[in-house]
Amino acid sequence: MKYRIKDITEFSDTTLSISWEDGHESLYLYKDLRSACPCARCTGHGEKPRFKKIIPLSTGGQQVKPDSIEYVGNYAVKFFWNDKHDTGIYTLDYLRENCTCEYCTVNS
Repeated sequence: MKYRIKDITEFSDTTLSISWEDGHESLYLYKDLRSACPCARCTGHGEKPRFKKIIPLSTGGQQVKPDSIEYVGNYAVKFFWNDKHDTGIYTLDYLRENCTCEYCTVNS
């Protein structure tokens, strides 16, 4: 594990903010996080999840967002989505490696 989270907050109604212990800040759109769920059902059992993957979401017309977020040990977080999906465990390395900020996008 290379990365550690300092804080997770809601940046806006559509965006999650993660502050990393190394000082980096990442913003993630909820719809991108949900679409890139790394669980076996969403990835097709064995495909490597990517933030480009699109999964149809059923939220009853609501904006997709987590109802809650839970730490999984010191290595991951689990989202409990408002579409009732909750099986994906997002490792901290996975989140950081998929940061979409300009710096990370240019230097990846």
